[in-house]
Amino acid sequence: MSTVDEISCTVTVDAPPKSVWRLVTSADGLRRWFAFDGAELDPVPGGAAAFTWKEHGTYRGVVERAEPGEVFVFRWSLEPDVPPEPGHSTRVVLRLRPEEGGGTRVELREGGFSALQGPDGVRHDHAEENARAWRVGLALLKEAAEADRHT
Repeated sequence: MSTVDEISCTVTVDAPPKSVWRLVTSADGLRRWFAFDGAELDPVPGGAAAFTWKEHGTYRGVVERAEPGEVFVFRWSLEPDVPPEPGHSTRVVLRLRPEEGGGTRVELREGGFSALQGPDGVRHDHAEENARAWRVGLALLKEAAEADRHT
C-alpha cells in the first residue's frame, strides 16, 4: 500500500475573501467549521495553534505563513498533544482566490503524509481520514461564510 503524500480539495464560497479569511484565521471562526471543541490561534508566522475535538484530543500547530485574504499556511501534528515536528506533522495550505461576483474559491492542500513516522498503512489512513475531514470542513466553512453574508 503506497501512501499519498498530498491531498487537496476546493470549494467556492458566496462570500468575499475578507469574510472567509476571518473564519480561517480566528479562533472563533475555526470553532464554527473545523475545531468544534476549541481553537487557539496566533495567525502570524511562528504563531502557535491548537485545534480541539472532544473525541480526538488537542492537536498542536504552528503558523508558517499568513498573507491576509490570500494564503494561510500552518503545520500541525497528527497526534494529540505532540509538537508539530518532522515525522509527526503535515503542512496545510489554504489559498483564497477572489471569484467573479464577490465570491471566494478556497483551495486546500495538505502534504507531508509520506514523511510521517510509522508504517505505510498508518500514513495512508491519515491521508484518507484527513481528506474526508477536509471535505466536510470546507462544506461547513462555505455554510458559515454564506450565513454570515446573508445576516
